[in-house]
Amino acid sequence: MANLISPQRLRSAVKDGKEFALLDVRERGQYARGHLFLAINLPLSHLELRIKRYVPRLSTRVLLCDAGEGFAQRAAHTMEALGYSDVSMVEGGVRSCTGAGFELFRGHYAVPYAFGLYAAKAYDTPQISPQALRTWIGDGEPLVIVDSRTAQEFEQASIPGAVNVPLSELPYHVKDLAPHEKTRIVVHCGAVTRGILGGQSLIELGVKNPVRVLSNGVRGWDLADFDLSHSSARHPRPASRGASSWAAAAAQRLAAACGVRFVSATQLNRWREDASRTLYVVDIRTREEYEAGHLHDAIWILGGELIGLYEDHIGTRNARFCLVDDNGARAICAASWLTRMGWPDVTVLEGGTDRHDLIAGPGAHEGVNLTSTRPPLIEVEQLMRQIEAEDVLLLDFADSLTYEQVHIAGAWWALRSTLPALKEKLPACEKLVCTSPDGQLASLAAADLRRLIDCPVAVLAGGTDAWRKSGGQMADGLTRTLGEVEDVATEFVIRPGDDRTTVRAAQRRMLRWQAELLPKLKRDQTFSFPALPRLTQPN
Repeated sequence: MANLISPQRLRSAVKDGKEFALLDVRERGQYARGHLFLAINLPLSHLELRIKRYVPRLSTRVLLCDAGEGFAQRAAHTMEALGYSDVSMVEGGVRSCTGAGFELFRGHYAVPYAFGLYAAKAYDTPQISPQALRTWIGDGEPLVIVDSRTAQEFEQASIPGAVNVPLSELPYHVKDLAPHEKTRIVVHCGAVTRGILGGQSLIELGVKNPVRVLSNGVRGWDLADFDLSHSSARHPRPASRGASSWAAAAAQRLAAACGVRFVSATQLNRWREDASRTLYVVDIRTREEYEAGHLHDAIWILGGELIGLYEDHIGTRNARFCLVDDNGARAICAASWLTRMGWPDVTVLEGGTDRHDLIAGPGAHEGVNLTSTRPPLIEVEQLMRQIEAEDVLLLDFADSLTYEQVHIAGAWWALRSTLPALKEKLPACEKLVCTSPDGQLASLAAADLRRLIDCPVAVLAGGTDAWRKSGGQMADGLTRTLGEVEDVATEFVIRPGDDRTTVRAAQRRMLRWQAELLPKLKRDQTFSFPALPRLTQPN
């Protein structure tokens, strides 16, 4: 039976230095309207599919919060059924915490955004405005523009002429991209953090080239009314041997300056056997390198995403980290920033992947075993016949943005977490079929529905992906929704087809949100970033 924890005790728990997983189990849109700074958003709808990756140790101290809707109680029941033994719920929800020294933060990724702003201020990282960069480009200055986001983000919208080098890959490629020291390097991301940390990393590694960070990244460029490229595919070639060797040597100097710690294979094996601590073994190389061969228990998180978007992967605060790459260049940089961000126990594996037995492939998926909960399956052809006979109600549990872009014609959209409140609003039907992109979330939702309603419930075999591959009729738009669309942060979201006025308004709201972060964090009495060391650029 889960315990209640008061806001005062919660404040003590997040400051005592021990491991904890503070999970806000509301939907993404609800979380974005106000959450605790260190809370990880793990929506109740997806809990079983993601919890083992976020919180791998069953005895971890888990602290669940919501805004009083009852989501935390339902999440506690699920987690206890999965074997978690130390689960508590925040009494009164997040709003009750404001009197105990907590501030509420809007949006997502508040911690890495705030850290990027904090690091830029502490290091006085040199920046350049979009207007000045546009002038450099027009004047034909020797210049390399580096976009430090993921390939997917880069391909959606990028600055013309930029090359995509994700944050953790920058040390590897910089000498190939700018072999002449007079070539200017401008680093940017979508907004703040990965651009600031990328530019600052190059400075700390001893790059002699003039380095600048583009103020507010792609967002700032767009707000200046400069054109963006779409579907760009400018990526660097594999790093040369010279560039890789330079990166390894420069990273070793950075490790000494920042106090980055290393762990031997022997010690790592001891940690693996320590049931009292959580251990994340994280391979931060590219996906291709990871799938070619990785340690048996390593999860893959591209290095820059581990720093800038860790809340999409990691749930246990104060856990142990062992970062893995090949020659240390990428892992050392990532470790230095994670430590400076306030993670207290970050190490790099000595020798990287060398001298270890490696396994190939995408890595194990740590989700719930669906075989014990899966309702009956219905094949695509059978569902087509039932839809044609108007003999079935089809519910799609994809996220709303995916549903809006494409869904099975005639399907209704719903959130799994809201099903208890929706059961009286379901359209009348004799049969109900659930779908989601791959069918996994649909299976969990169908199991919930079987406990709530008397109507026969089935799951589309292979989900919406299988329907599309079979040539089934598709549609787009938020045409049929059951309940409120709560799974996106509507304050900042930009949808395909939005006009310039709508896009500009969302971008300016983001700028105002950024400006609030550090003043709000200063008022928060539960967390502050460590004082940052002043690093001298190597000779």
